[in-house]
Amino acid sequence: MGTLRDIETVRAARLSGRNVGLVMVKNVGPEIGYVYYIAVAKENRRSGMARFLLDDAITRFQKAGVKEMFASAETDNTPSEKLFESAGFTRTNFGEVSKRHGTLHTLELYRKMLVVPGEALFRKELTSGSTIQ
Repeated sequence: MGTLRDIETVRAARLSGRNVGLVMVKNVGPEIGYVYYIAVAKENRRSGMARFLLDDAITRFQKAGVKEMFASAETDNTPSEKLFESAGFTRTNFGEVSKRHGTLHTLELYRKMLVVPGEALFRKELTSGSTIQ
């Protein structure tokens, strides 16, 4: 079972010398990246900080040659859902991912991504010509 120690990169956003947000990402397969978590301090929400952190993750994955990204959020987390959709992610599910990667590979991806019941999964395809929206 994966744990937080499996997260490869944690990037913090600083404002006026203090940490105000972070994003945790990792590669979960050849050319597949995953945004495990984005958090922004309560007083800095709705400031664009979460989008800044997500854009940073997208850019880093693009530079690393990642072709496909996933992210997840609790199903009732409307702000996160809107964040991912605004960056070009679309909601997906196990069946759709299985069609692309096969059932066994998808099971392994879900295990590495630590997706749990009650979370929505989002997908974004990256290409060398992709730009951040």
